[in-house]
Formats: sequence, C-alpha cells, structure tokens
Amino acid sequence: MNELPCPVLVTDMCGTMLALNLPLRELVGASHVDVEAQSMDVLFPPASRIFLQTHAWPTLLRDGRVTEIHLHLIDTRGQRIPVMVNAQPGVWNGKPACFWVLFVAQERHHFENALLQARRDAEGSAEALAQSQRFIRNVADTIPGQVAYWDAERRCQFANKHYLDSLGQSEDAVLGQPVHLVVSPELLAQSIGHIDAVLKGEPQEFERTLSLPDGATIHSLVQYVPDVVDGQVKGFFVQVSDITRLKQVESALRTSQAFLQRTGALAGVGGWELDLQTDRLLWSEGACDVHRQPPGFQPRREQWLALYCADSRRRIEQALTDAVERTEAFDIELDLPHPDGMVHSVRAVGMAEGGPYAKAKRLVGAFQDVTERRRMTRELEGQHELLRVTLQSIGDAVITVDAAETVMWLNAVAERMTGWTADQARGQPLAEVFQIVDAGTRQRMDSPVVACLARREPVIPGHQAMLISRGGAEFGIEDTAAPIRNDLGDVFGAVLVFRDVTEQIRLSGEMDYRATHDLLTGLFNRAEFESRLQALWARARRDGSTHGLLFIDLDQFKLVNDTCGHAVGDHLLQQVGRLLADTVRTRDTLARLGGDEFGILLEDCDPDQAQQVAQKICDRMNLFRFEHEDKRFRIGVSIGLVPLDSRWSSTAALQQAADTACYAAKDGGRNRVHVWFDADAAVSARQFEVQWTSRIEHALDTDAFVLFAQRIVAQRSGTAGLHAEVLLRMKAEDGSLVMPGAFLPAAERFHLASRIDRWVLEHVILWLRAQPSISELQTLSVNLSGQSVGDRAFHAWADEQLQAAGPAICAKLCLEITETAAVTNLTDAVAFIERVRAAGVRVALDDFGAGASSFGYLKNLPVDYLKIDGQFIRDLMTDALDDVAVRCFVDVAQVVGVRTVAEFVDQPAVLARLQVMGVDYAQGYLLHRPEPLSVLFQTWSGLGQPPKH
Repeated sequence: MNELPCPVLVTDMCGTMLALNLPLRELVGASHVDVEAQSMDVLFPPASRIFLQTHAWPTLLRDGRVTEIHLHLIDTRGQRIPVMVNAQPGVWNGKPACFWVLFVAQERHHFENALLQARRDAEGSAEALAQSQRFIRNVADTIPGQVAYWDAERRCQFANKHYLDSLGQSEDAVLGQPVHLVVSPELLAQSIGHIDAVLKGEPQEFERTLSLPDGATIHSLVQYVPDVVDGQVKGFFVQVSDITRLKQVESALRTSQAFLQRTGALAGVGGWELDLQTDRLLWSEGACDVHRQPPGFQPRREQWLALYCADSRRRIEQALTDAVERTEAFDIELDLPHPDGMVHSVRAVGMAEGGPYAKAKRLVGAFQDVTERRRMTRELEGQHELLRVTLQSIGDAVITVDAAETVMWLNAVAERMTGWTADQARGQPLAEVFQIVDAGTRQRMDSPVVACLARREPVIPGHQAMLISRGGAEFGIEDTAAPIRNDLGDVFGAVLVFRDVTEQIRLSGEMDYRATHDLLTGLFNRAEFESRLQALWARARRDGSTHGLLFIDLDQFKLVNDTCGHAVGDHLLQQVGRLLADTVRTRDTLARLGGDEFGILLEDCDPDQAQQVAQKICDRMNLFRFEHEDKRFRIGVSIGLVPLDSRWSSTAALQQAADTACYAAKDGGRNRVHVWFDADAAVSARQFEVQWTSRIEHALDTDAFVLFAQRIVAQRSGTAGLHAEVLLRMKAEDGSLVMPGAFLPAAERFHLASRIDRWVLEHVILWLRAQPSISELQTLSVNLSGQSVGDRAFHAWADEQLQAAGPAICAKLCLEITETAAVTNLTDAVAFIERVRAAGVRVALDDFGAGASSFGYLKNLPVDYLKIDGQFIRDLMTDALDDVAVRCFVDVAQVVGVRTVAEFVDQPAVLARLQVMGVDYAQGYLLHRPEPLSVLFQTWSGLGQPPKH
C-alpha cells in the first residue's frame, strides 16, 4: 500500500483506523507516530468531521461508494489541507473494511494541466502540434471546469470553452490579449495579487465570489500553478471550479448545526468538558440544570462524581478511564439522587479528544435527563431526519468514443455506474459498455451516440432510460451526446454525458402512488376512485355500456375500534381490503373511500352479475371472523348497488344513489345488499331524512328553534316549587311549529343531535340569566341525547358552560339522560354524571324501565330522579303487570334515595293511583300542556297552589 502514489486510509465500518500508507503519513506529518486503532476523526477538523458523519458515511452505506467529496485534513501543526475524498467498502485481513483514497486539491486537475503541458510540448512539430491542439481542445472543452494558460507577460495563450463562456468572449478576443483587457475590473481586483504571487513561482489557491446581474452569486475555487522551466516562471496554469453548490451545502450544514444546538437547549441537554492536564471540569448551563445545580456551577471532578449513587460513581469512573486509555467513547445511564428524594436517570456520553496523533488531552461529552426521553425523542425525530439528508455531490459521467463507437476514455463516475474501469472499457464497443433499456418496456435501446454520429449534431433524447451496469445494477439516467470535430469540421468521435436520476425517478413514482392509493390498505383512494368513476360514467354515456357501482360499509368496525384500539382497527381494515381484493376481478377498481367505507367499480358488468358479486362479498364477510387476542368479532357489510349506465346525469347523482342504497341496506338489517331502483321506497325515505338535515342545519344557524316547557307537579309534601321540563320545537318556513318527532330521528342518524343539545343548553342558561328572579324555580330539566352522553368533547363544552353559569343557575338545572343512552355509554355516562353533579346540577334517568337490566345499572348511576317510562303509566289502571312494575320502581327508588317522576299522566284515576303508590312527581297533559318557556313564570299559579288542569 505504501507504493501507491496517493494517500490511502483503511478503516473498519465504524471509522476506526486500521492502516495508513506512507504518502498519507507524510502528508499529515505523522511518519513516526502510531495512529492505528484511533478514530479517523482525528485526521479532520470539526467541520469536516460533521460532514463525514452526516454525508459521507450515509452515502457510503447507501450507495456503496463515495466520490469526490471536498474536505480538509489537519496536520500535526494544525494546518488544513484541502483534499478530495473517494471511498468504497472492501475486505482487510479477512474482515469488512472501508478504503479511503485522498487526492490533494492541487492535484485534482493534474490530468487537465497535463493536457495543457502536452500542448506546449507538441509545438515543435507542425503536424503533431495541429493534431495535439485538436485533441487537447476537444477533450479540454469536455472538462466541466475552466482551464486556461497565461504567459509571463500576462497574456492569455490558451482557454477552454468553459473559460471563454465565463468571460462572455470569443477565443479570438481573448488569446494573446493582456489580462486587464480580458477580465472584468471586479474579477481583476480579486485576482491581481494572486497573479503577482504565482509569477514569482508561488502556487495560489483561493476562493472567489462574483455577483451576477440577476442578483445571484457564484463561488469559485481558483488555482494558479506556476509553469517553471529551468528555474524561470514562463507563465501559469489556471483552473477554476464552480463550488457554489458546495457553499450551499456548507451553509445548510451550518444552519443545521445551529438548529441542532437550539433543539438541544430546548430538549434539556447539557455539555461538559474535562481537561485531563489540569483536571478542570467545565459544565454548560444545561449540565447544571440536569443535575439540579445553580447556573454557573463548575464542580471539581470529585464533586461531580459524588453527585451520583455509589454504583453509578464506579461505572462513570471506569468509563472515564477507558475513554482515556483505550480511546473508547462511552454512553451510559447514571442514577442521580435529587433533593426531592426521587432518583433520576441521567444519560452521560463522552469521548476523548486531543491533537491529531497525540495522547488525549481532554474528555468532552453531554448529559441528558432521560426521564423525558420519549418526549424528547419525538421532538428530535424530525430534526434527526433533516441532519441525515444532504445534497448529492455534483458529478456527471463522461465517455468519449471514436467515429466507430469504440470507447476511448471514461471518467470515474462513468466507471462506477457502468461497472467498467477505463482500462477495461478502452477499445470496447460502446454498446457493450453502455447498455440501456427503456424504463417502461425494458426493451434494449441505442445510446444517443448512434443518432449523434448519424446526424452530426448534439442529441438530447426524450426517453426515460435505464442503465444496466456490468454487475447487474440498474440506474435511471438522463443522457446526452455531442460530436467531436476536427478543424475541418469532420466528426471523428463523440462525447456521451449521463447522470444518475434513480432517486428522482423513485420519488416521482412514490408521489404518484401516494396520490392515487390509500397508504393503510394499499387500495386506491377516493380521488383515484372518483377519477375512474368519471371515466367509466363518460364511457357509459358514450357507448351505452353497463357497469356496476358498489358502496360498502362495515357494520361492526366501531365496536372493534372502541374495544381493541385504533391500531387493531387499522389491521381489520387491511384484512377486509385483502378479502375484497380476492373477491373482485383484477380489472375492477377497489378503493377505500375513508373510514370503514369501500367502493368498487365493476367494469362491463350487468346488474345481475353485479348483484352476484355483491352477494358473494356479503357471504364471505358473513363467514369472516376477526380475531384479536382472545376476542372474535363477526364483521358484516352493508352494500349499496347501483347500475352504472347512461341514465345518470352526473357522477354526483350516482354516488348519492349508492350512498343512500348502502344506508338502506344498513337500515334493513345489515350484512345485506340493497339494489337501487328508480322507485326505491327505502332510498326515498333516506333522501327525505337527508332533506331534514339541511333544515336542521339551517335552524341551528338561524336560531329557528323554539323552547317550550311542561310543568312537573309535586305529589307529596315537602317537594313544592316550580318544576318543569324543557321541550323543543322547530319553526317551519310558514311560521308553524314542527314537533321533535319529525326531525330528531334525522338528527340522530346524521349525528346532529349533539349540536342540538348544545343549542338547547346554551339558550336555557341564557334564559335563566335573563330572569329577574329564579328563586321560585326548583328544577328546570333539559334532555340530552345519547350522542352527547358518549361525546367527551360535549362533556368538556358542557362543563365550561356550567362553570360560566355559576352555582345559582346550576342549582336549578337538571339534565335528563335516557336509560338506553346511559347503558350504551356506561363508562362515559358515569363520568359525565359525576362531573355535572359536582357543579351542582341534578341528573334524571329518563325512560326508566325500558331497558332489560334497569335495576342492575341503577346502582352504578349516581342520579337524583327516576322518570318512569310512559309505557307503564298509560295502562296503569287496566294492566296489573304495569301496576306491579311501577310499585317496584318506586320501592327501589326509595331504597337508593332518589325521587320518582311519572310521565304521560293523562287521567285523574292514574294520578290518584300514583299518589297512593308514593310517586314524588307527575307530568302529563292532565296537569299541564306544554307552552313557550318565555311564559312559564307568568302562567304558574305560585307555590302551594293546586295545579291548573
């Protein structure tokens, strides 16, 4: 390895140095120092270390190669040496290793300078000169950098095409001219000092910045190499490389570093440094905070270690020793007792630092209170991803061929992508080295060189090509070809330039997939489904074809979600998606429309066939059992089937019909197929309910609801005062009032009931606030729907309203919850009842006795009133079983300490019987017909007066 002319470094896959050759040791001044077994980071300054970790290593592990990365080495004197780094994996002593080849930046353009030198050496022969100039000119013009030669009189003697383009002048206007007539004043001002120095024999390397008219800035790396002959400077070579992209990468890196520092501060990470020579320990403010020490606390080493528990103290001491003696980084967790008696876990990381090859001079590291590890991890995940992503190195692959399409030369990038070395490829047919196929059809394609040589002009293909390397690797590429001409204009070869666009193709494909597919199930999404529905509908209108449209809704999905969690629900959706995909044809369109809804387009399928497919889905779902842990669920489907033919005026009408047919299937008993037909009564009923939703929405927006009240009359002494229940009416367009039985079913079905409850409760509170006095009012009851009882968002909203209303109003309110709603959402119901009762609001269990296990649930529900269901009151005088049931309800209520209310009292005999049974309150048309809430106080006869019938 020492015989190689360039510096070479061998490391393991973690960056620990295994071997350095002699040129590298001489370059960094470490010829007699053993640096093996140290991290390769000691060869690089901090900025280059970071770039290695965030760019070089990820690129090497991902692509298997690193090509021409600009970095700096640091020698034993602390001087920085610009180098270009190349790397690839291999085997060293039978183990995986990485081979790093470094070129000093001044040597990067050795090939270009050699070409220019060859031009000067060939001037002795006219024929050789002409041929050399043609060759050098053609090859030099293909070099991406700017190359020129200026003599000792500061006159330009050679410039390649890129150099001339940068000056914006022709070759005739530049060659032979002095520098002050060729370059701009701004450029000359930045270069004149370096020109003076290089003509004294001193090589120059500097960065130059130029501003363009459009406001953009170009950064260049400029190298002046003196041309010394027999001790005299005859001129100097110029090499200018565009490093604008590199500067952008460096800027992005600095931004990322600053961002990381701010994130670290927010995350509570603190740094530390231990000087091994002075034993001085430095802590950042974050380190102080982690250890619950005041800002500025700088402990001695023994003070620091004494903060931890005994076992942790021994482990950190051993870690510090290993870091110094073995240069091993450490990452450990320590137990830190806090003054509050709690023991916190502190993560301590550290490593040794020093001169490039000297013994470690200091230890540096960081602390972190990992009690908040999970939260911190979530916050830093996005930033970690940002640090992993860097810009790709600029570099195109170049192959030159002769007129017979025989390879003459290829650069390192082309070697990597084709799998051929330059020596192996030289003399081979281009079609053998550069094998491309069409990315879509996989058919073999000709390279653009074929067309270029045939047309004798540059060719930029419009196809999407895939390069197949010698080893079988594939690269998506963009390629161009341009002819190489001699002085007579004859084409004697071509230059093929191509670049790797595999990642862009992958990202484009992924974006296309995400735009058309549901990421959870892998099925098409709603947007793609509607696009295909539009196309199929247009075809049906055009050629009269018939197809099928299915809307599918899972029947027990909410049960699985609520019982097992959303992650398990997602797993169910994936299984159902696969089951549906196995049932339909491959040419049919299956999509997840959202939630637990799916859609299917059956192309060229008549109604009978479509119904068979739909029934087959129902049958398979009927047999399907979803299992999770020890639970098994039967998951049915409700399917709405609509014939997709020319009768439909729009896809919106199609979808509405399918949706209503699906709901009709669900209303009809679930796990069934409902086929739409023109005179569909179930669908019409569904559409009638849909119409009610718009009227409800309008009433909510315009306050078109009206509050009524019906008095609840006390039947026993000690329960006097005004009691009433709030009832709801809706104003129709003609001014009439609509009873709740007409619109509440639609509100329940379309999940508007909770919004109505909010409107009622809010307006009842406003009405109570507006009354001069509410001292005579004992109880004002407000009904709540089952949706509100199970809606935790409603619970929070109601709590805010009651807190704002204050204790005086809360003491007058009573919330009525139906027994069915309470049982269905038992956990939420109990939590809600306890919450409102804590605010002073009373709670009544409405429709008591209608459930199957009323007594069993009663002991779990902390209510104040039982409202006996009206079905037991209407026939109380004629049905002995009702009489027994009511007496039983009253006895149970007295045992648990709640009061009873009898509803639907419309006969004097019934009222008398209830009084005998000991019912506390009665309500019904016999006692009071509902009236507007606004007149409730005016019509009430007052305390102690008999009710008006």
